[in-house]
Amino acid sequence: MVESVETAPANVSEMTAFPCRFAAKTEPGRRIVYDKGADSQNNRDACRWAGLKDGIMRRKPKGRRQRRWDKVRSRLLSKRRFVVERAFGAMKRTYGKSRAKLIGLEKFAAEALAKAIACNLRRAANRLAYA
Repeated sequence: MVESVETAPANVSEMTAFPCRFAAKTEPGRRIVYDKGADSQNNRDACRWAGLKDGIMRRKPKGRRQRRWDKVRSRLLSKRRFVVERAFGAMKRTYGKSRAKLIGLEKFAAEALAKAIACNLRRAANRLAYA
């Protein structure tokens, strides 16, 4: 189920805004599972500083081989991430979330929230039908 929706302007990279997005909003001790794009020492330090467990997948270093443990770690984290990514895929397929239909951050935030609510209602109906 989608628990929250957060939107940002298109000119702001989610990878550079990583520390301030999660550090203040997540309770200490929880694991932040994130993709390889956020793999930097700065983001790992921000997780540690906020008391969060580091769940950022590791990127292969340029010109070198990736450590075996980093490959295993990323594979294990991807098994947790794919469950979340399915919800985004369903929203893109079913509700047309691949493109914004409205212009303006507030309007797009409302549109994204409405689509998340619709996705949650559909998942709840499916769970009740097969329970």
